Amino acid sequence: MKDLLYNVQDLFQNYLKEQKCNFFNIPEYQRGYKWTSNNVKQLLEDLKHFQKTSPDSFYCLQNITVTKAVLNNNPCLNVIDGQQRLTTLFIIISFIQRNFAKKIISEDAEIIKYSVRTSTDEFLHKKIQSGTLWNNEIDPTAADFKDQYYIMEVAKEVQEWLNDNPDCHMETTLLKDLKLIINEVDSGEEETVFASLNGGKVDLDGADLMRAILITRAAKQKYPIIISRKNINQIENSDFNLNIDISLSSQGKINEFRVKLGIELDRMSLWWSDKEVRSYYEQLLPNRISQNKSFKYSDYPIDLLYYAFFEAYKDKFSKIEGIKLEDKDLSLRYFENGIDLNNKPGDDHLEFYKELKEFHMTLVDWYYDDEIFDLVGYLMYNYKSNIITFGLLWNKVWKTCNTKNEFKVKLKRLIRYEIAIGFSDESIINDEEKLTIDDIIEGKTNSDIDARLINLRESILDTSNTDWYNNKFTIKLLPLLDILPFTLVVGKKSKIIQKRLSQSYLRRTSSEDKEHVRSQKREIEENKMTEEDVEYLKEENRRGLNSLGNIVLLHESINKSYHNDPLIMKMVRIYSEHIQDDINAYIRPHTFNVFMSKLKDIKQNGVQDEELFWSDEDIKRTVKDIDLRLSDYLRLPSIENN
Repeated sequence: MKDLLYNVQDLFQNYLKEQKCNFFNIPEYQRGYKWTSNNVKQLLEDLKHFQKTSPDSFYCLQNITVTKAVLNNNPCLNVIDGQQRLTTLFIIISFIQRNFAKKIISEDAEIIKYSVRTSTDEFLHKKIQSGTLWNNEIDPTAADFKDQYYIMEVAKEVQEWLNDNPDCHMETTLLKDLKLIINEVDSGEEETVFASLNGGKVDLDGADLMRAILITRAAKQKYPIIISRKNINQIENSDFNLNIDISLSSQGKINEFRVKLGIELDRMSLWWSDKEVRSYYEQLLPNRISQNKSFKYSDYPIDLLYYAFFEAYKDKFSKIEGIKLEDKDLSLRYFENGIDLNNKPGDDHLEFYKELKEFHMTLVDWYYDDEIFDLVGYLMYNYKSNIITFGLLWNKVWKTCNTKNEFKVKLKRLIRYEIAIGFSDESIINDEEKLTIDDIIEGKTNSDIDARLINLRESILDTSNTDWYNNKFTIKLLPLLDILPFTLVVGKKSKIIQKRLSQSYLRRTSSEDKEHVRSQKREIEENKMTEEDVEYLKEENRRGLNSLGNIVLLHESINKSYHNDPLIMKMVRIYSEHIQDDINAYIRPHTFNVFMSKLKDIKQNGVQDEELFWSDEDIKRTVKDIDLRLSDYLRLPSIENN
């Protein structure tokens, strides 16, 4: 390792020429630009207060560590450590050039290049190096991507600070008195040096370190035939050219593979950045993950992928020497050695990446398959426990399936079991035949579970005695009805429709209430009616009031607004809200279908009374439909007189 001291002007003007390199390259494993206005302000304030006590005194910034490399047939210097400082200095210099007529970097010179982050690379050259960014007021909130946001924030602070401090002679202090030690290391040491320099930094999230580890190590394991410059010097003359060719060929393949991995990881990160994706999968994982300090998925969404992977492959990590699995912060130590699934040494990081990529694509597939999205979401949102875990879902369910349809069948079996034990807290039958979770997934049952499910069906069909309104299980059953497929008839053709449920409503939300379809209070003009007719109407209103055929979930804003309105007014409001598709007043599929079923009934039979009324017949028709669809979808045991 060489130690070289350069001031900023020499760094940007002469150093690259000395090294016979064209530019500083920010490699694939590096994170994006993250300096803030506070970071650059502190640097400028420190330089302002620097006192030059002698001609030889200088202000020393932290080191920059580089190694020689080749990118697209161009010799360059890979920045192993110091890319944040280098980019920041580049921004300051660009502003000084623009405002103080100091020519340090020509407009067409390529000094810094982000090899994978092409948008960042383009922005630095077209807006920063050219100075055009400062032609107008800078608004970081208008940035198109994260790197751009931070670059704009720093550029704005540089402009404001230098304009506020016109007498500090920053162009001299920065260019002449600020110096950096440049450490040049052998290319064969790149991976080791990066890990040692960055592994202990608190400002690096797990996502940053994971990216670096995967890109550097997986690439070398993919193309292991590589000879370092140090080793080449030890080779006898007779073999020199041959081994040089091997080295260059392997290094080129390594660089290409690193770029590929960098692009793939960026694409993964972009997908996990979607708020809806993040919110969905967050609910599938243990609640403790939100408190983690090393992997902060709120800042680095791809961290959620690493959490999920860890939960899915816990048993594999437990076999790693020196690692004890505990419900504590997920840390890099679980990943830094890769994962060994093939029992072969030397490829654990490459194997880890391949498995992670396949894992990611599977979760993407789950998310975009409407039925899997609904089934997984409903199961995990409502029944997540020490038994029903994401790890169980991955290892015991998904990994045991050959097709997605088989996966769906097994998910339904788990849901069927959960609603069986959820509806009835106590055992109905003292059955010594105990079911394991594996038995349940494979479709085995026993008399106790069957009895519970039969009781559930009978209770659904019962419109007189079962009080579903005050049953705690109702708020779990109603969201399940939302994800049941339904038959859409258009002309003479029918089609099965799987309605993708809005994510937040895979379970009852805090903003939803149980609502009676038929109003609990009914206006009766007693003075115009006989006493017998009044009592009949009151009795009619009580029949089936708390049955499942008279209960739906409604957003509280809707519920409160028409609590006791006539049925026709409720139907109009429900249809209107459904058409508007207002997420703040979301109409559940089951709720919508219940109310609209009355329109179908009116079309077929007309209105038999002056008052449109949710009758006892409507309730019975509804519970029969619920029972039929539910029992068909989950393959519930049959009951007599169904």
